[in-house]
Amino acid sequence: MNNKKYKLQAAIGLAVLGSLIGSGSVQAGGFSTPTYGAPGWGRAFGGGSLFKNDPSAAFNNPAAMAFIDRNVAQMTVDYARIKMKYKGNAYDFRGDPATMLPVDGDGIPGDTAVPLDGNGGQGGFTAWLPTGFMVMPINDRFAFGLSQVVPMGMRSTWDQNGSKLRDFAVDTKIETVGLTGSLSFKVRDDFSIGGGLIVQRSQGFVSQNLNLSGAAALSPGLGEGAANFPSGAGSNLMRVKVDNTSVGWFTGVVWKPTDRDTLGLNYHAKIKNKMEGNYNIYADKLGRDQMTIPAYPGNKTLVEAAYPGLKLNPDGAKASTQLDIPATVGLDWVHVFDDRFTLGASMLWTQWSSFKDLTLKSQGNTIVSIPYKYKDTMMYSLGGDYRFTDQLTLRAGVAFDETPTRDSTRDPRIPDNDRWFTSLGFGYDIKAIPGLTIDGAYSRQFVKEAKLKTVNQDRLGGSRLDGKVDAKGEVVSLSATYSF
Repeated sequence: MNNKKYKLQAAIGLAVLGSLIGSGSVQAGGFSTPTYGAPGWGRAFGGGSLFKNDPSAAFNNPAAMAFIDRNVAQMTVDYARIKMKYKGNAYDFRGDPATMLPVDGDGIPGDTAVPLDGNGGQGGFTAWLPTGFMVMPINDRFAFGLSQVVPMGMRSTWDQNGSKLRDFAVDTKIETVGLTGSLSFKVRDDFSIGGGLIVQRSQGFVSQNLNLSGAAALSPGLGEGAANFPSGAGSNLMRVKVDNTSVGWFTGVVWKPTDRDTLGLNYHAKIKNKMEGNYNIYADKLGRDQMTIPAYPGNKTLVEAAYPGLKLNPDGAKASTQLDIPATVGLDWVHVFDDRFTLGASMLWTQWSSFKDLTLKSQGNTIVSIPYKYKDTMMYSLGGDYRFTDQLTLRAGVAFDETPTRDSTRDPRIPDNDRWFTSLGFGYDIKAIPGLTIDGAYSRQFVKEAKLKTVNQDRLGGSRLDGKVDAKGEVVSLSATYSF
């Protein structure tokens, strides 16, 4: 390949990916986000990135780039809509129906408790996810790839005012955007290897009400005086915002045992991800007094007396949490039946057991540690392409995705459960512009009802939920792919 031409193509690829990164925030519903263009969504990810000339191989399995016979660039925009509804009851630490005590301007709780929302809560979100891939063969053996992906993300939003969920979750958003570079080598005509690096930016935002009066009532440090504290007095909304930049690696192998079959194995290594930032607390007068006025023995505030070593600053302070990206192993197979029909199947294992808890620290002290104890999961996919005409390709697929959550630790922040994906898609070659293809896909998620038997930490007031979350989601994906 002409060296000047190759440099120009590389520059174009970097510019395309750079424009995607600058296009705004990226959000995803659920910790793990499939990293495919519209063709992959249309197959429900069956076959992974082993279909002919699929540039998503640049991240999913870099070894497959060795069998791409031309320069390919792809830009994708996904629109996701997730709906969640909670039905059930909430109880305070005494086992009574959860209430809140409004506080007047003098910081004194009122006499009448207000029941929390009897209808539970509504949650969910909408989001846009831009993704881009580019693969450039260097010669008959080597190929280079670039990608911008959203490998991990999560979003849930619940009402705060009067909601039964206010002491468990209000807003939760985790975004991870990665830029990757990868290289493949064709060892033989039927076997290749590849690897790459990812530099990713992770951002997290969490908010929820702090039930300081309920936490004081459960205090090990206040003795008999703790019984005088009611649950749910006042409003103290805590918001935590953290971020981090981290580096990881991935690799893969591809083998073609026959002219019609392709097998691929890929591995994405665990990425250490310590996120740092700040927290702020939007407190009423009662809450501020409980965090700042030293009215207890030892010249301590209520918070310090109730939980020795714990200090909360209503004006904010530094915060940090460890949120590692788990390792994954994927196995893909694609079979070409004839010139029109190609079928793919995949299995993906994710090492979610590495995520044991969500711990928030500030200035060397643990503010709260919420156990999750995730379990490893599998995802199974089957999907394919049918070339209906010389220009139009039809796609369909189905997938089953296991949840990493456990009944004993599931909460409304991540009310996940096992789910099915069903997908339909199409690809259309634009004859007026040789090499340009437009792809679209629609994917529907059917989520198993998630039971919530959650008990809050003492430091968060010890409230309890007994209910369920019904969730459903859909993704519309649109890609433009250009081969040159």
